[in-house]
Amino acid sequence: MNGIWERPNLISVIILVIVLAIGGAYVAFTVSQRPETESFTVDDDYFFPFNFDRLDRVSRLANELDEVSGLCMGFNEDEVFAIQDEEGLLFLVDAITGTTLQTVKYGDNLDYEGVARKGNDIYVLEADGDLHYFTYQDSLTEITAQKIETLFSYRNDTEGICYDSLTNTLLITPKEQQLSPSEDNSTRRGIYTFDLETMEMLDQPSYFVDELELGQIVFGTNREYVFKPSGIAIDPITQDLFVLSSVGNVLVVIDRDSEIKHVELLETGTFRQPEGLTFSPNGDLYISSEESSAGNGIIATLTRLTQPSRDE
Repeated sequence: MNGIWERPNLISVIILVIVLAIGGAYVAFTVSQRPETESFTVDDDYFFPFNFDRLDRVSRLANELDEVSGLCMGFNEDEVFAIQDEEGLLFLVDAITGTTLQTVKYGDNLDYEGVARKGNDIYVLEADGDLHYFTYQDSLTEITAQKIETLFSYRNDTEGICYDSLTNTLLITPKEQQLSPSEDNSTRRGIYTFDLETMEMLDQPSYFVDELELGQIVFGTNREYVFKPSGIAIDPITQDLFVLSSVGNVLVVIDRDSEIKHVELLETGTFRQPEGLTFSPNGDLYISSEESSAGNGIIATLTRLTQPSRDE
């Protein structure tokens, strides 16, 4: 009787079965990770002011922004600053048309993941936690950024950043390892503060999203929902934190006590890999996603809804 290695057809069948089994397991995990319900308002007193079933606008970006990885608001209405994760370029973009209005070179080709603005000061976040800082001038197309080192490293894989006007700090979210991981908070994904007065960062998170609490909301069972923050922004109307995770395509709203107020599961056809979000001063929301099925990065615009009166 011939050994199995002398029967190539049988080997091919075995390999095919293994591949199908792995694929089936992945599909099963994906299905189980994503329930049918896509919107969960946890706080009965909270009104979630956006309808993701009716996006106001989805604008395709230039080819240079296929790998768009961060957003922050510009100086004018419907203008945003965007970065991509390979080149040291800052893009000023018309969010309505997706047109690039200006490009500013600020640094070498590195792994950039997020961008924040305080006044004319721009802070670009690198995956290792370094901040690249410069003062924006619309008359310049090339500026040399200064580098500020933080407590993070590549082990943390930092992706989200925004400016918090309430505390004059930058909020930074690591996608992977926390700064001070422990068994007591192993399910918490921390949000850390970098103080712009002292230019120092706290080694403990100021806010967090708890994966176990998130799973209890989404699944209704004592089960974690995988959450790896890729973007963060502050609602200028409520001062709540909107935290985005491209893993799981989920948007979570938390208050300043880290209590979850709302969970929104994003449609994967539009938001293939969402990594950037920002608010306009009047509270409209912009979300960017990397290359979509249409072949370009996109920015989706959601106009803020007015809360219905209790009589309606």
